[in-house]
Amino acid sequence: MFGLFKNYRRDGLLSIVSALVWMVVVVAVPYVEKLVIDRAITGERRDLLGPLVGLLLGVGLVKALGVGGRRWFAFRLSYRAETDLRNRIFEHIQRLAFTFHDRTATGELMARASSDLSQVRLVFAMLPITIANVTMFALIGAVLIILDPVLGSVTVLTIPAMGVIALLYARRVLAASFEVQQRLADMSSVVEEGVSGIRVVKAFGREDLEVAKVDKVAERIYHKTMELVRERATFVPLFEVIPSAATVAVLWLGGIRVADGAMSLGDFVAFTQYLVILVFPLRLTGWFFAELPRAAAAASRVVDLIAKAPAISEPRSPKPLPDGGGEVRFDGVGFSYPDGPRVLDGFDLTIPAGKSVAVVGSTGSGKSTLSYLVPRFYDPDEGRVLLDGVDVRELSLDRLRGEVAVVFEDTFLFSSTIGENISFGDPDASKEQIRLAARLAQAHEFICGLEDGYDTVVGERGLSLSGGQRQRVALARAILRDPRVLILDDATSSVDAATEADIRAALETVMKGRTTLIIAHRTSTLKLADSVVVIEGGKVLAVGSHSELLTTVPRYEAILAEAVEDADEVVPGAATP
Repeated sequence: MFGLFKNYRRDGLLSIVSALVWMVVVVAVPYVEKLVIDRAITGERRDLLGPLVGLLLGVGLVKALGVGGRRWFAFRLSYRAETDLRNRIFEHIQRLAFTFHDRTATGELMARASSDLSQVRLVFAMLPITIANVTMFALIGAVLIILDPVLGSVTVLTIPAMGVIALLYARRVLAASFEVQQRLADMSSVVEEGVSGIRVVKAFGREDLEVAKVDKVAERIYHKTMELVRERATFVPLFEVIPSAATVAVLWLGGIRVADGAMSLGDFVAFTQYLVILVFPLRLTGWFFAELPRAAAAASRVVDLIAKAPAISEPRSPKPLPDGGGEVRFDGVGFSYPDGPRVLDGFDLTIPAGKSVAVVGSTGSGKSTLSYLVPRFYDPDEGRVLLDGVDVRELSLDRLRGEVAVVFEDTFLFSSTIGENISFGDPDASKEQIRLAARLAQAHEFICGLEDGYDTVVGERGLSLSGGQRQRVALARAILRDPRVLILDDATSSVDAATEADIRAALETVMKGRTTLIIAHRTSTLKLADSVVVIEGGKVLAVGSHSELLTTVPRYEAILAEAVEDADEVVPGAATP
């Protein structure tokens, strides 16, 4: 947090200077009041009354300017830091690989960028005034001892006492504060998942289950928060008692000293004024140190996220991608997901430039994994994946992913217009180019039938569209990229037979002369490919045309039969369930 503070030196210094100006004025006011009493009222210099009162008015104006400057620069610093940190978090999240997102809940990340950052911002906002307060304690302590060494010594003892209490409190609540921040993140995860999956929740009538999940996490937050409240209830009253006890001691002892003539009335009034001034800063500083553990816990969670190194990183000296037709080669590739079984084991396959290959395999055989390795969503544990003869790990990620377009089985659309979703990969595309891509994906007709056409907002995740419509929009998005390599990961799984026939006709045009990797089981889709590859046990089992494999590879027919059983679809030439 203090390292981040250096990034905002100007606002930080101005806020601290403004706070110190305010502090100096606050310290000066009681002394000026002492002069008014001792010299102008009870003394012989009545002529000083006007100038000293005028001085008080001027001092009050400077105090107001100090307060305004402190608040302006401190809050600008805190909100700027919060905004920049939130941007850094989101930028970093975008750079983190699939391996991170596979294990981290969205709600957890949302908590880091919301409740955690709010705690960090609070510290930045309070830091300048706390620095001024600590300086004020030292200055007032010196002034009090100068005014009256006896009373000053009694009063100054309260300052280290308050510091010890604040540090002891911070030490006791640090672990609980971290736990509260973690539980808040759990709450965000549960709520985010329950809202995102509301259709499934309602379909199965499990609203009560989701409410129970939230209630369970909320109870954990309650109990942990009450631990903090219990500590606050023990320590915070001490921040009230100690200054009050010091005030009582000063009034009693000071009254005696004034009566004995050991102290002037002006000194006594100034002394009591300084005590009044000290009470609020002492409480505020105590509160700051009370909140600091929770802010430190929140900051540690933010730092932990930002410090995570991306599993997929840019090469230091990226190689240029040579001109080519998009040949893809898997060379001895081995791969397994974290804490998972071996998926690919010595996998070898070459997809010639401009050719299309369909990959078939049983569930968990690694079909989709192949589509993730080409654009480097994951890196292989062994072996290489090459694009036009260059290891994809040696290419710039932007360059690589600009030449590889993927249409996933689980289609995701952003909550924006259809036109913006199609142009997501090429924001500079013209309307004509967007419409052409939509026509090729057989999406133009249904888009034009919508009330706002290409300006129709599809809503969160595009759920206002049918599954087939979403997949056609996603296909148009990939087509617009005009990539060297097109990857279709079961991209027609959610469309009916008639729609698939339309898309298939479009794909024949789009795939012509373009390297295409197709993950599919439907016979009609498999027939689009120049060849079909059967994978089993992490290796290539057989390669050939659809008809050749049906007659020569019994396992191929069995895999298609399994797919038919799963999809409730009859595949010609395969065993009928």
